[in-house]
Amino acid sequence: MVWVFLGGFMFNFSNKTRRSAALATGASASVLLSVMASSAMAAPAPKPTPKPTAVACPATPGVTPTDITIGWIGSKSGPAATTFLGASQGAQLRVDQENAKGGVNGRKIKLNIYDDGTNPTQQISQVQKAIGDNIFGLTSTTSTVSMYPTLKEAGIPVTGFSNPAFGTDINAFGDAGATTSATPTFATTLVLEKQKQQGATKIAIINHATASAAASQNALANLVPVLGGMTTVLRIADSPAGAHDATSEALRIKNAGADSVNYSGYIDGAISLAQAIKQQGITLKSFAVAGLSDPAVLKTANGALDGALGQTYGTAPVGVNVRAVKTFASAMKAAGLNPYSPAAPLGYVGADLFIKGLKVAGKCPTRASFISELRKVSSYDGAGMLPGKVSFVPKGIMPNGNPIICNWFTAAKGTELTPDAKTTCGGKIIDTTTGKVIYS
Repeated sequence: MVWVFLGGFMFNFSNKTRRSAALATGASASVLLSVMASSAMAAPAPKPTPKPTAVACPATPGVTPTDITIGWIGSKSGPAATTFLGASQGAQLRVDQENAKGGVNGRKIKLNIYDDGTNPTQQISQVQKAIGDNIFGLTSTTSTVSMYPTLKEAGIPVTGFSNPAFGTDINAFGDAGATTSATPTFATTLVLEKQKQQGATKIAIINHATASAAASQNALANLVPVLGGMTTVLRIADSPAGAHDATSEALRIKNAGADSVNYSGYIDGAISLAQAIKQQGITLKSFAVAGLSDPAVLKTANGALDGALGQTYGTAPVGVNVRAVKTFASAMKAAGLNPYSPAAPLGYVGADLFIKGLKVAGKCPTRASFISELRKVSSYDGAGMLPGKVSFVPKGIMPNGNPIICNWFTAAKGTELTPDAKTTCGGKIIDTTTGKVIYS
């Protein structure tokens, strides 16, 4: 007996029928193969996977199908160079991180660097060069303010460090939210309340001659009588920028009987003032210094800043137990950069904010869509680097929204800057003409 497998079935045949079975098997196999072949030929071919079609975007400055060009502008030279050291590198680091993930909507980001030289004329020249280079927009780390009218008129988006335009110009987005410096009658209570806790009763309020520093310190001077518990015994609004002989200022502080100082200016200027105060034998209960974040500065000051109250330019200080800050510090160190540089976090957050704007602007970003869509963002945290949330929605105390009213202070002791255990919030913004709290 012979078993034959045919067409999915098993047949058995006797010896007598083996020959005829073989013939039948051959015929049936031929039919089966023919049917199978016909079926295979009749089967529809699988449809090819469609390739993604490129989005047809309108021509926009700085934008191509593969990349988008933006610029960083700031003070790499001039009196502010030391204060803003590391800012451009911080911005480049954030751009590199985003490009490593594929960029924004498939476009890699190119970052051009422009040095304003801490000079109004040079800043305008550099902005004109950036426009000629066909950049999409700018992120900035500078205290020089001559460029903002040009950027506003051209509708060019800009992110960056605290200047009056970030509170008023629709195209300008501050790293830490809307600034109030365009309205000097608005003042934040946070730092003065901290100084009062340190025992300040007679305060000298000092700044170098820049628009942003003058505006913020004028606001503080206006706030002192409203806040109560202290008096302003000295106001210096024209301290020389950068390193200088501050003997005359120290003598004025001494003669005024000040027990505390609040200083806003370049960090080299703060060192000069602190050293002169020490030389005059003045003991202060509180010395608040904007931008004091790098322990290396304490070594340079040779003990003159011991006990100073450090403030960053808006970000949480390096050294706090915050994951985003630790990640930033590690990445900076891996790149051979100094994470403690006061402006490096500003450059990083300014670039992050610009990247946020590109993301919300859509697959075909334009300058107009960047501005309009970023104005809808109500909970921005600077990649986790800010001590609070920022709203850019233009429904705040300023045309551009509200500022952060939190800060993370540090204390200088020896050659160490020790951050507070947690961020300090609960500050208020007061209209000093009426004494009313307008934001808290």
